[in-house]
Amino acid sequence: MMGRTLAQWLSYLLHPVVYPILGTLIILEALPYYVNSRLTILSLALVFTGTYIFPVAISFLFYRIQLISSLEMKEARDRRWPYLVGAICYYFTASFLGQLGLPKDLKLFLLGSASIIIIHLFMFRFSKPSAHMAGIGGFTGLLLSESLKYHIGFLPLLALCFLLAGFLGSARLKLQAHSPGELATGYFSGIIIISLSLLLG
Repeated sequence: MMGRTLAQWLSYLLHPVVYPILGTLIILEALPYYVNSRLTILSLALVFTGTYIFPVAISFLFYRIQLISSLEMKEARDRRWPYLVGAICYYFTASFLGQLGLPKDLKLFLLGSASIIIIHLFMFRFSKPSAHMAGIGGFTGLLLSESLKYHIGFLPLLALCFLLAGFLGSARLKLQAHSPGELATGYFSGIIIISLSLLLG
């Protein structure tokens, strides 16, 4: 049976902030596009800044001015403003990267991620979908859709993602962070929205 300490470590290691960087690496390094190393590094820096540094800094500001009660944002009401800011940051990051001549998939991936945030934001009236599960679900959706588009063998990585999703879901339940329904909503919204964004975009 999973202990609380392991559950906390899994939640930290598989935090939603890691997936924009991982997704960017997959798109720029594994897909059949040529992107020089300097542009790859620049892209990673921009994604890290736009999807992590800015949202975290603004969330900290919200906490300091008491717009949110906790940086952990365990309550749905604490997530509203940070989620709105996060969606805006994702949108502008995607738009900026779209001007650099990078693969369109990167822009679509980030716009899909912004869409997930907005959908979850509207769901806060009656639920608190899991951002952790949406993160790993979205990354899984990226692998699924790109393997279909480009016939790339992501099967081992997909198997790992499914396994980690199971462990992560168990960890979030252990920490009493979400109900099973909120975990499922987060996970499948991530897979479906990112897959549709990349396959139909």
